[in-house]
Amino acid sequence: MKACDLVIQNVTGLHARPAREFVNVAKQFKAKIQVQHGEKKVNAKSLISILALGVRSGGMIRVEADGVDETEAMVALETAVSSGLGENHHHQQPATSNGKTAPVPATPVDSNIITGLPAAPGIAIGPIFQLTRQTITVRQSFAGVEAEKATLAAALTTAQEQLAALRDQMATQAAEEAAIFDVHRDILDDPDLEELVHGLIENGQSAAQAWQSSVEARANIMAGLDDPLLAARAADLRDVGERVLRILAGDEATGASLP
Repeated sequence: MKACDLVIQNVTGLHARPAREFVNVAKQFKAKIQVQHGEKKVNAKSLISILALGVRSGGMIRVEADGVDETEAMVALETAVSSGLGENHHHQQPATSNGKTAPVPATPVDSNIITGLPAAPGIAIGPIFQLTRQTITVRQSFAGVEAEKATLAAALTTAQEQLAALRDQMATQAAEEAAIFDVHRDILDDPDLEELVHGLIENGQSAAQAWQSSVEARANIMAGLDDPLLAARAADLRDVGERVLRILAGDEATGASLP
């Protein structure tokens, strides 16, 4: 087994894009690779688990690789981390930063004022729409283990196709922002999530029940992180989860609409 300690130098920590880069490097190798941060040790090939570590900028992780290509895996991961995991250490700033310390917002005196977390640099002016999550009826009847797994696999394939189309559509206008759909697609393909869902199906839950409870459990863990930027990734997980649930419920065309 090979092991090493690495420091995450990305300005916003091990958030969606650098985490995805780390996971994609780990997936190239057959070795079992784990990452430890504090008391938590997770599968390095699971994007959801890596995000749930909540590694901030300057945080240290311990990487362990065990298998036939453990040495190559360790070198590749060390190189990826030291080179910024697809980001520029010195210039990749969070969306709220312009090189100056962001002011602390005053406490709103009007209940109609909502303070948001910026997701991209720049200024946009226009009407806002508050997105509310819609109730999705989850089928509870159980058709058998293999049938439920097949139903889930078909829904995941459809969701992958939808997200690929959305990415291609947005890439023509905002290539960098479109990359979030790649993160969503990797969530659908997460091995730890798949293992959790399949375990529940094998215990008699329908595909929809198992998927809903598994996604919500992981989202709650992520939402509890101290770093607000990393905690906000719980919304991505829930968005992906609801996309699959709508497909499973036969309501994939149903979604939020502007008033």
